[in-house]
This record gives sequence, structure tokens and C-alpha cells, in this order.
Amino acid sequence: MNRTSELALPAGSLQCALYAFKGGADAVYFGLKSFSARKGAVNFSFEDVRKLKALCSDGGQYEGKKFYVTLNTLASDVQLKEVILLLRQLDYLRPDGLIVQDLGIAKIIREHFPNLALHGSTQLAVHTIDGVKELQRLGFSRVVLSRELSFDEIKAIREACPDIELKVFIHGALCYGFSGLCMASQFITGDRERSANRGGCSQICRTWFRCRETGKDSWLFSMKDLCLGEKIKRYSEIGIESLKVEGRMKGPDYAYWCARYYRLLLDGKTEKDEEVRWAKDAMQVSFSRETTEYFFDTGSNGCIGSPNMVCSSDPGHRGIQVGTIDRVLNGKAVVRFTKPVAIRDGLKVVSGGATRISESAGFSLSYIEGGKSFISEGETATINFPSDKFERKPGFGTPVWCVSRHNLNLSALNENLPLYKKPLDIDVTVSVDGFSINGVLTTLEIQQAKGDVDLNAVFTKALSASDRSCFTLGKLGITNNCPFPNPFIPLSVLKQARRDFYERQDRMFEDSLEKPVDITVSAAGSRRCELLPPRQRLGLWDITTDFCGTKFLPLSPVMFNEDEYLVKVEEKLEKDPDIIVGLNNIAQVLWARRWLQKHDTRFFADVFLYTENSSAFESLKAEVPTLIGSYELDDDTPFNYTGSDYTPPIFISRVCLRHNGLGMDCKGCTRNNTFHLEQNGHQYKAICRNCTTVVTAVKN
Repeated sequence: MNRTSELALPAGSLQCALYAFKGGADAVYFGLKSFSARKGAVNFSFEDVRKLKALCSDGGQYEGKKFYVTLNTLASDVQLKEVILLLRQLDYLRPDGLIVQDLGIAKIIREHFPNLALHGSTQLAVHTIDGVKELQRLGFSRVVLSRELSFDEIKAIREACPDIELKVFIHGALCYGFSGLCMASQFITGDRERSANRGGCSQICRTWFRCRETGKDSWLFSMKDLCLGEKIKRYSEIGIESLKVEGRMKGPDYAYWCARYYRLLLDGKTEKDEEVRWAKDAMQVSFSRETTEYFFDTGSNGCIGSPNMVCSSDPGHRGIQVGTIDRVLNGKAVVRFTKPVAIRDGLKVVSGGATRISESAGFSLSYIEGGKSFISEGETATINFPSDKFERKPGFGTPVWCVSRHNLNLSALNENLPLYKKPLDIDVTVSVDGFSINGVLTTLEIQQAKGDVDLNAVFTKALSASDRSCFTLGKLGITNNCPFPNPFIPLSVLKQARRDFYERQDRMFEDSLEKPVDITVSAAGSRRCELLPPRQRLGLWDITTDFCGTKFLPLSPVMFNEDEYLVKVEEKLEKDPDIIVGLNNIAQVLWARRWLQKHDTRFFADVFLYTENSSAFESLKAEVPTLIGSYELDDDTPFNYTGSDYTPPIFISRVCLRHNGLGMDCKGCTRNNTFHLEQNGHQYKAICRNCTTVVTAVKN
């Protein structure tokens, strides 16, 4: 199999989208002003999307390019009305795909907006074959796979699921926990609107923690940035449809240089080419932490023996290394430069200090000894340096990083762009009493023109000029029932009729946005299941708990070896068929369907198989008829509230804390470790089992 992979870039704004296309992106993805997993980005208005649609449509500057809209947060029953308003706007715009997390929103799209293509968000934590197959059953045409997968695991999914499109991450920031399963932001801030599943992530993983066992403070969960470089070509070779760069919170320069760098590689260039090296440097100067290839080459062994994926010394932008310090003076430093720099470039130094965490300082290069404005590769030079920012002066060999280039600033592109207009088929009938446009009559005493009249040309010219209307002329049909072969229609009358027609169409469109959609469910009111115990009583997962004579077994939301894992679950159920099983991942829904073909097992949707709204529950109930209820984390849910005494894991990660965050060697590891962490007076416990890390809060 050998397909051409599209290069998909993030667009936190219209400027980002324009620069991504200019750099060579095949597609962009972006959020609207609400229900986007990146609420902090500028995001797109309806008018912005109309501009982008016009650019990508026939005859546009970027004809053939694609755009995807992220609607990848959870919505409550109350919020579904707003979601439907957005869906109606998107149905008009017809993006190339909607990236969705909420199964209830997906159900509404399937039933009421079938022209919108469904793409499964990485927030669904799909990391197995069954997960992909279940989304395909639910009408998704593309799945964005979890970032934690290796190349071999993605290849296995590709081979097992040849009839659905797959999208994988190739570059950008990494989350410590699985996307969609991370509860750190909501539960540490105590604010539901800061939930990563509502687009308000506060990036708790980029803050420091103290480990009791090592006695050190560091950024234990701050991941390096993904950068796969030439290895992306291997994804194209196995037929991955889309390659995704992360970064909707970043600017146009990042979008442009990432697009440029990966475009060159996909077009056959290599890292040996000067143009590629320049683009890579520019990309990393625009934004980059230390980089990692993450799980790409780890096979199915997790991170055993892999290079450290966590940058525990500094969570911020590092750019590219341009030199090392020889010595630090008062307000100056002597630096050996390995790459050229110039006055007004931004530099940064990160150094171990006497405080509990590393010290860092960024500064603008404003002075080069000798009055120079430029330092060449290989030179040693004395420059200005903020030595007062360091408690302990950086020592010999400390790296110097370039975090901005004075000559890489991009000027704003013109956003005064044409607006997309939906083509309308229009029938015009001319009679002795006037003319009608799609049945709406303009009364006029028709007279014979003095010369020949091409009615098709007259009405085509008039109706094609629709100003800022959402509509324009599509196919035109002309019927002349007038006794005159060349009827005369005054231009002023024709223009007024055109204005009235398009104003009417726009009003009808605006009215249609508010038209209610029937999303009623089978049972009104409370969806609480009295049989389900307080969620705290069930513990984490994989342990059978007896409550009031009924046994419950929550399943793990992460199961890379899903066949092996589910066989063990089936063995438990064969011995005790009355156990009620908690589903925690979309892949387990497909397994439950199969299991129910021969068994009568009851199920519930656990906290990580979100049923934020009734439509989501109905979607799951249709797949698993014996579903008895669902747990949700917010106290205003119509389902079973988990309770204020229940705190879910804040992180579930394939990144082993022992090996990565704490930097310990895998040699001699029992693969069964527990660490105790502290931050701002709060206590946490990190359990590392077989390289998977689960971090939970310890209640005082």
C-alpha cells in the first residue's frame, strides 16, 4: 500500500492558516470560538471560515487544499442547542471533516447532518484496533490515533483497518497523560472549565513537583516536543492518510516553518539538504522544546530503555543551540558560537542553580564586543548577559539557545479576502407581467427591446453579483413566456430584484439556524441508575468489588494488548457471569457487542467513556443494549455523579515516571514502583506498573 499522505497543520487563527498553506500544507485544522479543545487560541469566526472556504474552493488561491474543524470537547444537554447552531453553520460551509470527541455530538451529526464527515479526535484515546473499528461502526471516516503509539503498532492498526482513514501526530507538544484521559487541570485547579475536555487545560504537566524518594524538585511530567523528521516518510509508505503537526496555540511563523520543513521532506528532500536544515532551524526557533521521537521506534515495549522523553530541567521554549558559555562576567559572557547570531536575536540560557529547580533567563542580544552586529559560526565573542538573573553563575559548557531571530518575523498577510457563497440553482421565468426568480414575481410591464437581448447573459451577470450574501448563482434556468423574443428589463429593476432575492435567502438561512432539532431520548429526566454504587467504592480498575451483594468490575481505559487483556476479562466473566462491567474506552464497546451475542452481561459507562449528554448515552445504549447507567464527574449530571469524595487519576500515561521524569535506568527495574510527590502542599502518588504510570491525588 502506498498512498500520498496529506500534511495537516494547526491554525489558531486565519493568519496561521494562510501561512500554513503558503508553507506547503495540504490541510489545516482549527477550532471555532466555542467547543474547541484550544479555547486560548484566537480561533475562527463564521466569516473567517467563509474566507478559508473560498480560498480552497474551485478557482480559489488554494484550490484543492482542505480544512477541518475541531468540535472536540464535551457538551452537556443544555449546551447541545449551541452545538446545533454551530453544526448548521458548518453544514452550510461543508468543511472536509469535523474532528469530534463527544459521542452525543457524533450521533446528532449522523442523524441530522449526514453531509458532514466525522473524524474521531485524539481526545477519544483510540490506541487499539477495536477502537478504530468501533468508530468506523459509528460512522467515522477518519480516526486521529493516540500519540502514544509506536510505528509498529500503527502499522498493525493500518493493516487491520484498511477501509478507514488514519491520522497520526508527527510534530509538536506532547501531553504527559493520554489526551482525553487527563484530569490534572480540572481537579488541581478545582475549576471544571479548566478541564482539558472543555478546552481549558492549564498545563499542570508543565509545573514542578517534588519527589519524596529522590528529594528533588523538577518538572517531572513536562514532555519534550515530538519531532519525527525524515521518519514521517515511513508513515506514507504504509498508507497513513494524514500527518498532523500539533500547535493551535502557536503563531503564523510556527505554522509556516513547520509546513515548509515537512513539505520539503515529503517531496523527497533529506536532512542533508541546506534548504531543509535552514527550514528546521527556523521551525525550532519559532517554537521548540527539547525534542524526542517519542514511541516511534519502541515497538510494543513501551518506553523500556528508550531515550528520556521528559525535559525535567525546563518546560519552556528552547529553540536551537547556538553555542556554549566559556565564562560569565559581570553583565557579560564569553560564548563559543556554533551557529551564527545577530543583534536583536533572542537568546536563552538554562542552568542548574542552588535553588530547588533550574534557573533560566532569556535576553535580547544587544551588545557584541568590538561593535559588531553579527557573529559567524565558529567565533568566540563577548556579549551582553543577564548574570544577575542567576543565583549561581552558569558554568563552562552551559548551552546557549536561540529562541527568536530578528529576520524571521513574518508580516501579516492580507485578510481582506473573498467570502464563500453557496451556489443556488435559480430558475427565472419571464412573462408579460414581469419576471420571477425561483417563483418570486417582480411585477413589470415588459416591452420589446430595441436590439437583441441574451436573457441568459443578462440574468447571469445580475445574479452572480450577490455582494456579501451567503449565496450566489449556481445553475441558471431561463424560461421566456413573454410574447417578445427580446424583452427589455430595466437594469435598476433587475438590481432591486436581485437584492430582494438574496436578502430573502439570507434571512431564511439565519432563521434555519434557530430551527429546533429533535434530539429527544428514550427516557426523560434523571438518568441515574440506583444499582450503581458511589464511584469511590470501586477503586481504579481491574479489581472486582462487591457492593450490596452485586459485583462490579471497571476496566482499564488503557490496554495496548487488548486481545490479551480482554481474554482475562472474559475468563473472570465465565467464572462469575453476574459481574457488572465498567467500560472505559471506545474499544471496549465493540468487545461488549461481541460478548453480548452469547452472554447477558450488564455494563455501565465508567468515567473515561464520557456520557456528558443524553445523546451520548443513547449512542452507547444502541451499541450495548444492557448498559444500565453511567458515571459522570460533575454534580449537575443527569447520570450518576461520581461524588465529591471521588478523585479520578490526574494522569494516565504510557511514559514511565521512574525512567523518564526521575531519570532512572531501566536495568534492574522491577516494573512495579510507587513514588510519592508533592506540590504546593498537595500530595500525590505515582504508581508505575509495566511502564504505565498512573498518578492519583492523596487526600489529606
